[in-house]
Amino acid sequence: MSKKLIILSIILLTGFLFLEFINKNIQNNNTYQMKNKTYYEIRLKPNKYFSNDTIDANKYYIAASIKSIDIYFDYYLKNNKDDINYSYDIKATLKSYADNGTKLILTKDFNLKSINNLNKEEINIKENYSLDYEYYVNYVKSFERYYNIKTENYLDVKLNIKINDKDNSSVLLTIPINENIVEITMKEDNTFLNNNNLNKIISFIFIVIVVVVLLIKILFHKNNEEDILKEYQDIIIVIQNKPNINNNSVIYLTSLKDLISIAINNNINIFKYHNNYYTILDNTYYIYVLKRN
Repeated sequence: MSKKLIILSIILLTGFLFLEFINKNIQNNNTYQMKNKTYYEIRLKPNKYFSNDTIDANKYYIAASIKSIDIYFDYYLKNNKDDINYSYDIKATLKSYADNGTKLILTKDFNLKSINNLNKEEINIKENYSLDYEYYVNYVKSFERYYNIKTENYLDVKLNIKINDKDNSSVLLTIPINENIVEITMKEDNTFLNNNNLNKIISFIFIVIVVVVLLIKILFHKNNEEDILKEYQDIIIVIQNKPNINNNSVIYLTSLKDLISIAINNNINIFKYHNNYYTILDNTYYIYVLKRN
């Protein structure tokens, strides 16, 4: 089997494996069924202004009116093929910033709940947690009094789900602390469902591209001037003036290797003028014009 045929076979095999890999991972992506209905509401202190004792999510709140923030984590994930090994925890992280929020000076974690080592065909988390907002406000005030500083503070309440011992999906609520008006933001991160396979696909594509480029380079490789000068520099003489080939026989060669063979077999030199390589044998000029890439 020729060298070119072997290389082409390798390229085709690599392409086939690549298509199989993509097909398999696309199928894996489709096995997940997920929904997240996490929400929250604000429970108010007794007052004479608000008729209800709760306020729905996605509004602005007067901090002094907040008794608690009731968070309802409702998270579902199912894998149609295999059971899921998972754990999850609920954690609050207080972050205090100084100098108008430009410098983080305190990070404090509060572990609210932790569930470990579950193995089921689905993740079905239903957790209700009542966050004592005043506790964290008082914690911040105490911290500021102790050090006589003014801070900007945020409480991150996070449901983190660990799947197969890797931190993956999460639901994050960010709550300002010790501000007059509170706006709560909620963010859900499920990128792991696609990113794990996406990273593999990107890596595989990169490998395939490198292999194909290298093989094509080998398959269609042409000698370049640097290679010639390096390997045969002892017999190549660079000249500055164009050779006078009038009244002489001229044979143009299509292969630089043929020119080198003539020179070596007859113990004569090769002359280089710009991109022309030639040798003279029996009053005949053997010329190869090097095509630059």
